[in-house]
Amino acid sequence: MLTATQKNMLQGDFEKFLSHLRSQKKTLTFELFGDYAGSVLNFYLGSSLISPTEKLEAAQALTGLFNAGLKNIISPTDLMEIAESIAQDTTLEYGFIQGIFE
Repeated sequence: MLTATQKNMLQGDFEKFLSHLRSQKKTLTFELFGDYAGSVLNFYLGSSLISPTEKLEAAQALTGLFNAGLKNIISPTDLMEIAESIAQDTTLEYGFIQGIFE
């Protein structure tokens, strides 16, 4: 189970990511979200900020934040499917997460 600190980290980094996108005059798309979410979770895993058993829960938290930005238009079933897909992704592309380090 994710701790409050981990949940705050997920939300804070997602907000930094969104701010970075705005500064670059880019729009958050579904594809860009997926690339970000997969990369940031794999970065967290590699840095031991989350454990492998927490990855799905972290993916669910991120998809929840994304859905909230869309005024919760994604159904709970679809959210779970998206989170499972993100949790299975092993990609880590630093270009997608560079905004959280600025």
